Amino acid sequence: MADRIGTLDVTLAAAQELPNASAQFVKEAYEHPVDTAIVAGKTLATSALMGSALGYIIPARGPAGMIIGAAFTIPMVVGAVNRVRAAEDEANSPAGSLNAAAKGLAKSTVAGTVDLGLNLAGGFAGASFGHKVATSDTVFGDFAQKSQRFILKGENEGMIAADSWINSMKGKFSRSESAPVTETPGGGIALDVNAVKAKSRGILNPNLDANTATATAESLTGKIEPKTALGRRLQQYGIANESVERSLTGAPDDLTMYYGSLHGHSRYSDGMGLPKQLYERAQQEGQQVTTITDHNHAAARGGVGADDPRTADQAGTPVVAENPIEYSQTFADAAATTNEKHVSLVGVEMGTIGKVGGGHSHGGGGIEAGLEAGEHHTHGMAGAEAIGETNPGGTFNLAEARAESNAAAHIGGVNHINLFEVPQFFLSQKQQPGLLDGFMSRLTGRPPEPVVKAPDVIKYNDGDYKAMVDHLDKLKDTTGNTPVIQLNHPRYLADENPNTPAAQRGRDYGQKSFKNHDEWLRRFADPYVRQIELIKGGALNPNPVDKVPTGNLDPTSFAGYLDKGVHASPTFGRDFHFGDPVGNPGATGIYARGLTKVDILDALRERRTIATTSSEKLSGVLTANDKFVMGSILDQSAVDSLALKMKIDGKIEPDAQYSVKLWGDKKIGDGKLAEVVQEQTMTGSQLLSNNQVVAFDPVTNKVGQGSAYYVEVGRTDPKTANLDRMWTAPIWVEPLAGAQHSLATRWMAGIGAGTFGTGF
Repeated sequence: MADRIGTLDVTLAAAQELPNASAQFVKEAYEHPVDTAIVAGKTLATSALMGSALGYIIPARGPAGMIIGAAFTIPMVVGAVNRVRAAEDEANSPAGSLNAAAKGLAKSTVAGTVDLGLNLAGGFAGASFGHKVATSDTVFGDFAQKSQRFILKGENEGMIAADSWINSMKGKFSRSESAPVTETPGGGIALDVNAVKAKSRGILNPNLDANTATATAESLTGKIEPKTALGRRLQQYGIANESVERSLTGAPDDLTMYYGSLHGHSRYSDGMGLPKQLYERAQQEGQQVTTITDHNHAAARGGVGADDPRTADQAGTPVVAENPIEYSQTFADAAATTNEKHVSLVGVEMGTIGKVGGGHSHGGGGIEAGLEAGEHHTHGMAGAEAIGETNPGGTFNLAEARAESNAAAHIGGVNHINLFEVPQFFLSQKQQPGLLDGFMSRLTGRPPEPVVKAPDVIKYNDGDYKAMVDHLDKLKDTTGNTPVIQLNHPRYLADENPNTPAAQRGRDYGQKSFKNHDEWLRRFADPYVRQIELIKGGALNPNPVDKVPTGNLDPTSFAGYLDKGVHASPTFGRDFHFGDPVGNPGATGIYARGLTKVDILDALRERRTIATTSSEKLSGVLTANDKFVMGSILDQSAVDSLALKMKIDGKIEPDAQYSVKLWGDKKIGDGKLAEVVQEQTMTGSQLLSNNQVVAFDPVTNKVGQGSAYYVEVGRTDPKTANLDRMWTAPIWVEPLAGAQHSLATRWMAGIGAGTFGTGF
């Protein structure tokens, strides 16, 4: 009796027949074009229909989509296995042969492969069409939104129930004691932090019962924060975890607004005064947070002319790029001037101004290093309300700024970022005391003076932000957390000039050093960028002012970068250069748990800032649903709608006039900037009667697309008629896992066409 022909034998023989089977398929298709077109059309149409249903009814990248995809894929896999087994049986039958079975299997494999390709095309296109209809402003879109919200809630409840069941099963086989729970101020459940160092604070969904809440909270005890989108989504829906990086929840009364500056320069680059003097002066003038961010390139003083008042102050002091120990000294000065009333921070201003390797200028005022005589470069805002800034005697030229931004040589654009509290770039170290130092310390009872040592320096090509983040990915800030970056003096209208080819737009902040915009977001903006300057602070005006000029406001650039997908909160960019770190009524408000470096950096990392033209007269906080604080990024399944409230603080006089605008970018990434969706006006007396709170009508986002909402408040002084303005950080609602179904899920849905008998 001959040995039985096995599955492997049939499969290998069929593989050898694939070229002939492919040629035969092409020949038959050529000889019967009409029949081929009809079959292909039916397959495409049916798979597109299946994909459309998926994109229209099922939320993207969730359990329901995965289940639907698996439901269509499993029959296909089973069918393929059965076909191989049938070929094996045919090869072993008395009337069959290995050759005939292999040819038949190869033919069905080629036909099946063509079907899969058509399924992929149809499923992909259909899902995109279904998503477009589901997010449209039509009756069909409304129905799809209701369907997807219902499914989202079911997914979340199912995942929480499954998580609770899994942990209850674990508890039956574990001797560990149950973690104690306590009620939170919001009426939810939280683990006893003192007892078990819990990572959760409260329940976002008030409909969850205590047992489910407790089990879910217990499941997080001792675990790292969820890194997957589904994990963050479930956490937001079930537990308010204050340490989640992408969202902030909790009672607003835990937080206090502190005012200060995140941008300024000492004589170590193109400013005036030593860092310690600047920190001390800022505290004396009432500033609570002061940051010195000297430039990191040797040509930092390229815009400082001979008659500039900074020249004499800088004489004899090299720039920090030439003498990096100055950066270490700034850290030492910051530590020495930080106390319970003031936090001194250290940053570095990085990036390209002018030509790559060229000098730094805010527009005019001298020949920059690396530039030809008579040539200068500008930077600054070019928003609808902004005209940029200049060195004394210089001018801002919008046409020139646009041309410069689009120059091919500027891989990093012509703009700067601030990187905060990262000593690894310029590492500050304290030398261990020697025997004599230790003896003198014990003798006098005073600690030895710290010895400041030169830091390590990491070099990267000017403007190559990709190379920069390759280093930054390995580093932490001085608190051991992810570093924070601020985008300085944006120029959205210049950088996104519609009169230039699309490929030449968008160079600022190193966008062209990445493969595409998505990579720029994924590698640079999403991990690190948390702030963007909306108000400029008279950087190159040597004299203090009592009013922020309208030309220093740039809400257009802020809205522009939000639409580009950047999750950043607004700031006031003092950018002092003449030895006065205050000198301006404007400020960045930082909503933090305390006035410490750790708390301030945490607030920046969680995007809890405002930009105001007067910290004395106008401030405030935006919240949503009485649970979420400005800066939160919420998954679309966590909330059905946002009930936004604006708490206004500052100098509230009964006769003052207030204008409160709710701005909304309803579809991030569509090229249309935020617009006013609601507006209220009132007097200070009316505001006081409402406990200083302005409530807006609920706003609903569309499932499957991201949106952002923030508030602008205007205050007209009753005596001077001066208009002060402030902007809050946004609150985002978006699908954290992605707006559309994955390629695999679309393909799987398209494969469902096979259930209708279509295909070759």
